[in-house]
Amino acid sequence: MSMMDINTLVSPAELTQRWAELAQDVQSPDYYELTEYGELVWSPRAETNHQRICSSLVRQLSQQLGEEAVQEVAVLTTTAGLRVPDVVWMPQDRWNQLPAHAVVQAPELVVEVLSPGNRKPAMNHKIQGYLQSGVKEVIVIGLTGTIEYIREDGVHPTSIFNLTLSLPSPLFS
Repeated sequence: MSMMDINTLVSPAELTQRWAELAQDVQSPDYYELTEYGELVWSPRAETNHQRICSSLVRQLSQQLGEEAVQEVAVLTTTAGLRVPDVVWMPQDRWNQLPAHAVVQAPELVVEVLSPGNRKPAMNHKIQGYLQSGVKEVIVIGLTGTIEYIREDGVHPTSIFNLTLSLPSPLFS
């Protein structure tokens, strides 16, 4: 058996444990994700306009869906590790069931707001990881303000949640 034949994927329990350890480590970076192999992926702090777009999306999702949307919550996927989408939405009763410092599994909706440093293969891997883990819809906000609604069967022109999102064009370059 060669080294290439060895399964190096980390179990969900191991990923969650590693996440908890990093959260307690004052030396760990502030913004990171873990790949399905348990590797730390450092992310730079988002720029101001990126954060403003995310805040606008949190307000709109909460208003239109009548529940709670939250920025930067860890989501455990079955194939892409522990990822931190820009916005997560799920019904209030699911939020209420989570213990403190918990990672979320299969929220109904996640939003990724693209940054210039995002690479298409890595973003597609994350999106597929979300969908294969039970997320019903992934919304991707492009660099120019385009909106894609992605579900298991592909990209759609509208949201399964009947959302009408409005993004301020001055925030996009």
